[in-house]
Amino acid sequence: MRKPIIFLFLGLLGLSCKAPKLNQTAAETTANSGTPAPVKRPSISRSKIPMEKPAPSKTLVWLDFETGYKKAVAENKMILVDIYTNWCYWCKVMDRETYTDSAIIAKINTQFIPVKMNPEVDATFRFGDTVMNNAELFLWLGHGKQFGFPASYFWLQPGKSDERYCLAGYHEPLAFMQILKQIEVKKAAK
Repeated sequence: MRKPIIFLFLGLLGLSCKAPKLNQTAAETTANSGTPAPVKRPSISRSKIPMEKPAPSKTLVWLDFETGYKKAVAENKMILVDIYTNWCYWCKVMDRETYTDSAIIAKINTQFIPVKMNPEVDATFRFGDTVMNNAELFLWLGHGKQFGFPASYFWLQPGKSDERYCLAGYHEPLAFMQILKQIEVKKAAK
């Protein structure tokens, strides 16, 4: 029942659903339909338009701890470790509200290597000359203390210094941005 109405509507607008015949030339198409023939445009590959830099990523790509450590050392960036659990309500809120904010994403992608870690999942981590299980790494990040969930750990100079800072709990985007800026200032002072 809808198809006739749609075609009727298109017909009232003077639009046609007819495609040109395969062997029809551009001039014949113009003469038969009254619409201008398509204009040939140069392909992008032949144009002399300078290539633009790719736009910054609009998402965070969370890495595991070992991969994040290697990348942070290679790129001389700070590590942001997001400690979460599967059952933690506020961890999910932080993922949904804070880590999807465009300004937070841009700041983290330019200054940090984002790492996620669930301390309740058994794992062994190797970084530098160190080997730790998940419980040991969780304690090491917090200087011997365990904080609630979620918790954000900031390692300023992986591979050079063990200076780390911890931020426990959920933080909305504006407050978290201020914290990221403070951490950035701390690294700049090194």
